[in-house]
Amino acid sequence: MHRLPKEREVDLDEVVVKATKLKFYMDGDTIVYDADAFNLAEGSMLDGLIKNLPGTTLTKDGQISVNGKKVDSMLLNGKDFFDSDRNLLLENLPAYMVKNVQVFERVPEDVKGTPKEKETEKALVMNVKLKKEYNGGWIANAEGGIGMP
Repeated sequence: MHRLPKEREVDLDEVVVKATKLKFYMDGDTIVYDADAFNLAEGSMLDGLIKNLPGTTLTKDGQISVNGKKVDSMLLNGKDFFDSDRNLLLENLPAYMVKNVQVFERVPEDVKGTPKEKETEKALVMNVKLKKEYNGGWIANAEGGIGMP
């Protein structure tokens, strides 16, 4: 027969548990970056968010690469609004409005449904999804100045 050890009780003053959000995950063949998981300065725009995404680089001329592969198309909520002038979206969309950024490959629209579809290289697409409360509104940045001759 063995004697059981005495139970000890210890009172702790305070316990702090810290957790971090998951920054990105794979959803099938899509990389999904959670925008809220990144600590950005107040007033940051989309370009600041994209610069902080793991594996992503952004050049001054608006060229984006993910894991070394160039992003061919940029979408906003699945629509191709700003592909002709990507910098307009990057410099004017506040980061707090972004829910997540999705990166995936797709067949270009001009060869979709044709015999060339299987042999055509897939384009890398970045889709910026907005939070629900910002889906229906308008956003504008205005600057002004005045001077005396």
